[in-house]
Amino acid sequence: MTRIISILNHKGGVGKTTTTANLGASLSRLGERVLLVDMDPQSNLSQHFSIESPERNVYHSLCEGESLPVWSIRERLDVVPADLDLADAPLRLQRDVNGFFKLRECLEEVRENYDYILIDCPPSLEILTANALIASNEAMVVVQAHYFAAKGLSSVFNLIDSLQQNLNRDLDISGILLTQLDKRTVFTRGIAQMVGELYEKYAFDTVVRYNISLAESTSAGKDIFEYAPKSAGAEDYEALGKEVKHGKKVRV
Repeated sequence: MTRIISILNHKGGVGKTTTTANLGASLSRLGERVLLVDMDPQSNLSQHFSIESPERNVYHSLCEGESLPVWSIRERLDVVPADLDLADAPLRLQRDVNGFFKLRECLEEVRENYDYILIDCPPSLEILTANALIASNEAMVVVQAHYFAAKGLSSVFNLIDSLQQNLNRDLDISGILLTQLDKRTVFTRGIAQMVGELYEKYAFDTVVRYNISLAESTSAGKDIFEYAPKSAGAEDYEALGKEVKHGKKVRV
């Protein structure tokens, strides 16, 4: 069965897009067929792979009924891009009686072609994120090693719990991924400990350490394995790919 994983948080700048891109690359290196879906109007995931202003993007599938525009990045790694017009989608989807289920319908056409579909959600908990979660069988919550980012986790879990009960009973939690961890500082180590204690059964064993190569690889339009294969970022996302592939899923 295809594993469809929404990668989310209600805040921006926590490493969501970086994780989507590099986890996708990691899984493809492990022999898995991977599709990445950009559901963020800022289209950072698309830009990460040097897809700029595509003629057709996920908006046309959600709101115009078109087939998903799939771009091949390399063997076993494809992307469905977004663009700024996706910002107009929430209003249109809210007027549609089936608006919360549009992405699920779109993915039905392609899901059999992939082992994993990773969805990069926008930094908010509204209808685009709900579409992603309803289309998914798993959710991965990405959290920056910062007090306020960790403190806001309850609102994310409340949304997941509500959707589990009402619209998608198949939704499980892949885990909580801690990113931008600087082990040299007592503060970020304390945040990691807090997340581990509060959400023990959800926390991944893998954490993504702060690593400048991750930011540089995004600017270069490459995944971390292409840009800096011996970096801490490559080591961490390789470990995450293996943990996702072999790890367990849990309920809220």
